[in-house]
Amino acid sequence: MNFKLPIFFFLFFAYSAMGASVLAPANDNCTKAMLLKNVENFCSTPRQFTNHEATPGGPDPAACFPPYLLGDSDSDVWFKFTAIASVVNIRVIGAIKNNPGGTLQFPQLALYRGECKALYEVGCISDGQGYNIVETFISNLIAGQTYFIRVDGRNNRTGSFQLCVNNFNPVPSPSSDCSTAVVLCDKSGFAVPSMSTAGKNEGELPKGACVPEETQSAWYKWACEKSGTLTFTLTPNKPSDDLDFMLFILPNGVGDCSMKIPVRCMAAGENLGMPYSNWKRCSGPTGLEDGSSDIVEDQGCDENNDSYLAPLRMEAGKSYALMVNNYQNTGNGFSVEFGGSGTLVGPEAHFTMSKLAIETGEKLTIKDASSFGGSIIKWEWNFGVDAKPQKATGAGPHTVSYSSKGKKSITLSIQTDNGCKVTKVRTVDVSAVPLPKPKPKPPKLEKPKAEPVLTPPPALPAIEETDTTAVEPAPVSTESTAQLGGPAIEELLPPSSIEPALEPAPIDTLRPEPVATWEDTTWTQVTYLVNYVATIYFKADSSSLQEKDFEVLDKIVSMMNENPKYLAHVEGHTNNLPSDDYAERLSMARADAVIFKLVDKGIDPQRLTRKALGKKQVISKEKDHSHRKLNQRVEVKLMVRQ
Repeated sequence: MNFKLPIFFFLFFAYSAMGASVLAPANDNCTKAMLLKNVENFCSTPRQFTNHEATPGGPDPAACFPPYLLGDSDSDVWFKFTAIASVVNIRVIGAIKNNPGGTLQFPQLALYRGECKALYEVGCISDGQGYNIVETFISNLIAGQTYFIRVDGRNNRTGSFQLCVNNFNPVPSPSSDCSTAVVLCDKSGFAVPSMSTAGKNEGELPKGACVPEETQSAWYKWACEKSGTLTFTLTPNKPSDDLDFMLFILPNGVGDCSMKIPVRCMAAGENLGMPYSNWKRCSGPTGLEDGSSDIVEDQGCDENNDSYLAPLRMEAGKSYALMVNNYQNTGNGFSVEFGGSGTLVGPEAHFTMSKLAIETGEKLTIKDASSFGGSIIKWEWNFGVDAKPQKATGAGPHTVSYSSKGKKSITLSIQTDNGCKVTKVRTVDVSAVPLPKPKPKPPKLEKPKAEPVLTPPPALPAIEETDTTAVEPAPVSTESTAQLGGPAIEELLPPSSIEPALEPAPIDTLRPEPVATWEDTTWTQVTYLVNYVATIYFKADSSSLQEKDFEVLDKIVSMMNENPKYLAHVEGHTNNLPSDDYAERLSMARADAVIFKLVDKGIDPQRLTRKALGKKQVISKEKDHSHRKLNQRVEVKLMVRQ
């Protein structure tokens, strides 16, 4: 006994010391929330996250969280995302039977908006029944708004879990009959909260099909616009649910289901009486997938089954229907993602904006520009964070302003007379102050001892393409992302002075007006070398910088900081489709966006000039997408005075 007691105390001490060294999760509180960059059908891997060793310190318990008992405290971890659509489906999957997402039991979650110091709860759900999974659908999100997800376990429970977040624009609630099925008009993904019945027509599946009957079903149908392949993935909201599906051709069009022809059938699932490991490959997500060759998988799970069938080759002008069935009758829904090269018939949602960049308080005019061969009957607008008004209906035009700066997302959802609904999102840049514009400094004239010479200051550089004595520019750096194109820069003046390129003026017109007290005053001609050129590409009709552009800008800032004599000339360009006026304004907005970011990173505005070239210097005159994109650009030219 005397020998064993010290060993007991040693082991206890070692365990305690090891436990004390376990660190809390990095996202232990709201201020350290983990950013989810892509919330379009995002799902972490199982057991990727944990709230083990999470410490108290957050806000009060969410409305649906049970009150903390004596000795209890929150063990929450935090995530955040920027909304890209109006509906979000959030799931926390813990220690469920079959396909577990982790070890967490009795999970709970809450959704907030606002800032960590002033959070506003917009949704909450807690697992009080011991299902070890929670799921919620929350609507009326504002695109561009930051939202916070709080994950915890009831009564201080901790463990690992899987987190799934799907932010999407909704389609109408599903129907359980083909005749009243939701009409799809594009391949945008979406999620279905639940399924409840087999519909009014329970006998509409053909006899002898691999799916013997509907239990809880959802029907969708569409017409093909452009021939091509169709793929999709159906993911059950509860991972252990068994989803079946059938795909049909509708030979008489979307409006007639009477003669539907089955072309794909999926019913693979559990092998009754066998362990889960025997049929695991036939559970979970299902659909049509590149690489699969079978067109039918019957009930059960044989050695050749994998829950995926071959893609469908759709033909333009033909109509199709999809039936999704929850075989286990749990009432849970699913999410769907579409792929393939074929397209669906439907309207194109679009709208125009009077400007692409405005200041706070400035009026912005927005007008519908959607197109469709049929009738559009409904327009729903959400103008984004801190907009006034925030929502509107009708085609417009609508006038809106913003009380805060930042990139604002504007969302338009349109609906046609056949129930088809599509959404378009565009952004506008709102600045708190006018975009920085270098101010010209008047030249200072000093009377020299000999013949007086007037020299422009560095803030007013000029490169004369007519000067045959000018030093030849150095070759563009091999690190530059584009070669110089078009004519040389005629003048580099502050933005307020820049005009469209003109014919070079006669040399005597470059002289200043005579000064009464000085005679024979002259200009000194100055030459600049272009040492580096970087190109930033933009999406169509956009002046918004993307995350990948910041690396290019950071390199420009680094080079200018290392070379104080460098000046940057920023040229905005567009493709060759818009009107001259629109192209001029868009190219100016693109150049301003780059200048604004450079100034924000510490570059003196006096070292920056810009010119809006519109569509005057297109790289390619071809009008297909890939060539147009080459023209949607800003070129930043770093120069040094010779």
